[in-house]
Amino acid sequence: MSERDVISWSSMISGLAHHGWAHEAIQLFHDMQKANVDPNEITFVGLLSACGHAGLLDEGLKYFNSMQNDCKLEPGIEQGCLVDLLGRSGNIYRALELIRSMKMKPDSAIWGSLLSSSRTFRNLEVAVISMENLLELEPEDTGNVVLLANIYADLDKWDGVARMRKYIKSKSMKKIPGCSLIEVDGVVQEFVSGDDSKVFALDVYQILDLLALHQMERNDLVEIVYEEF
Repeated sequence: MSERDVISWSSMISGLAHHGWAHEAIQLFHDMQKANVDPNEITFVGLLSACGHAGLLDEGLKYFNSMQNDCKLEPGIEQGCLVDLLGRSGNIYRALELIRSMKMKPDSAIWGSLLSSSRTFRNLEVAVISMENLLELEPEDTGNVVLLANIYADLDKWDGVARMRKYIKSKSMKKIPGCSLIEVDGVVQEFVSGDDSKVFALDVYQILDLLALHQMERNDLVEIVYEEF
């Protein structure tokens, strides 16, 4: 491109971050600065997202501070990326403090991110706080309740698991079945858990059986080699 504006730079940074190319996204941000193009809020969303996926906590905090101090941008949706970054790095309470200090009202994505991080680091206290806020924002989302139930299970708190199951039944909540998408020859096929209505379902199950059998044979071979070793 003969001219690259903030939109083109930000799009590339976000695209790199989305596909896990964190260091490349950061390098592109430095190239953007060298080109004397001022970043905007979307630029920092991509940049902080890149840091989050790569676990670069110090770098993420540096860029967040730079956004406020050097670029004079008021924090907004970028704070959600910082919550994710703090949560992924195990700073659960710092992430909670950040949420509570936000001028904007945290949305379900922000609380959901904290709930997910709480499970990763087995923090039941913050998980319950996250769940209380998610129930206000998304009262019909069974996935959040199931996730909290899984946290209780991870901690062997089976009374909590029972309470979550009872809550789901009392609200007549139904979990949305998981699905996968695959494109073959320009045609997109959707596979939903428990759905065998596809005309080629039998063929798919036969292939899966063959793959499972192949995996079992590989495992048996590994076990034999291990025993001989």
